[in-house]
Amino acid sequence: MTSYWRGVLALLFFCGTTLSCLGQTTTEQLGKLYVAGQLDAVIAQGKQELATRPEQPLVSMLIGRAYTDKQQFQEAVPYLTKSLTDARTPTDEKAWSKAYLGHCYYGLQQYPEARKALEEVVAQAATKNVTSYAAQRLPLARAAEKATKWETLETKHFRFRFQNPKPIGSLQAYAAAHEQAYETNNRFFQATVPRKIDFFVWDDGLEASKVLGQELGFTQPYMVTIHVLPNQTYGHEITHMLTHYGLQPTRKTKLINEGVAVCFDQTNRNRLQMARQQVSGPTDVWKMWEQPDLFPSKQVYAVGGALLEYLLAHASEAEVKQLLRDQTPQMGRQLFSQQVADFEKELGKGGGAGQPAISTAPPAFPAPVKLDAALVNANVERTNTADKFYKVLILLNGTPITATQMQQLPPQQIKNMKVLHTKEEMRPYTEVELNGIILLLAAN
Repeated sequence: MTSYWRGVLALLFFCGTTLSCLGQTTTEQLGKLYVAGQLDAVIAQGKQELATRPEQPLVSMLIGRAYTDKQQFQEAVPYLTKSLTDARTPTDEKAWSKAYLGHCYYGLQQYPEARKALEEVVAQAATKNVTSYAAQRLPLARAAEKATKWETLETKHFRFRFQNPKPIGSLQAYAAAHEQAYETNNRFFQATVPRKIDFFVWDDGLEASKVLGQELGFTQPYMVTIHVLPNQTYGHEITHMLTHYGLQPTRKTKLINEGVAVCFDQTNRNRLQMARQQVSGPTDVWKMWEQPDLFPSKQVYAVGGALLEYLLAHASEAEVKQLLRDQTPQMGRQLFSQQVADFEKELGKGGGAGQPAISTAPPAFPAPVKLDAALVNANVERTNTADKFYKVLILLNGTPITATQMQQLPPQQIKNMKVLHTKEEMRPYTEVELNGIILLLAAN
């Protein structure tokens, strides 16, 4: 639950608009706890209140919303349903209960029920805020309902849905590459994502835009959902999710929010050179930070990615994380005034518009060497049937390693990564039948 929505609920409580049938003392106390984010206390004290006075729809709604914010949807549903079906519940409270039920149904993969509940809230338009809440979630529910007919693959951290698997090739290799990106990036972010990420891979970007109301790709952390096209980088959208749950940003800015995703996108491109290609001459990074809409998005993304990479190399990890929690220019000036000035000098050294392009090609992998079956089978994970992406060979600088060894690699050492999907691509490496091969190139 964001501070915005807690503030909305605080106004609901303390303006006295819905307290006619409830004890004000208990309601106000629970309301203050909810606004403060003390969800466990709301649940515990709310249950105690209901044990003595069970017919309190607002208390039931508060408990249900607290459970929803904790991503405990099964527990939330009975309380929200009770508030919704109580004849004494005012109209606006019923709307909030139904909107939160829609969120719960989505998290429980009951997509038709989620879509129906959210559509009813939007159609009713009880209040501006509850209508906005439901309208934000409704396109995701519609898309998820549509995707129930798509091919699905579950892994440790993801529930992948593929609109058209054929262009992707090996779904297991695709999934394994994203698992690697998750594990690698999360050594920095230390996030605990509350459930598996619903990861939708669209083949038709135009159709996706019509259903979702926005272009791909994007991440909605509060719904633990990512929507992408097949050719997007492995780490970009995952980074948005990990930033949200690992660092819990209080204020976001486009330069930093998108910059960190570019920095951790797992492409290992030369981001400074890419940024130089996007800008034309000297660049005022502070102006881009404060007024990003004055610059093309490609510039903001590229400069932001290069800036975050520069800060990670020239400042402490703790300081960078502090910035990611509060991404404002004010915090940037407080922490990194000198580093930003130095970065601007580096950015202006060449590669601007009209100048010869600077090669950003990542380092090349070693030439293929065919491996015998015994060596391949000794390293390929075959026992992880629950994750369904076993039988993927991982080659680090041409040498087979296990998935466990891959997850232990320091992310800054990885210089390039590629996933081989087809039999033709994999044949130069082995005759063993595999779902995919991940090539990793790392510094010694």
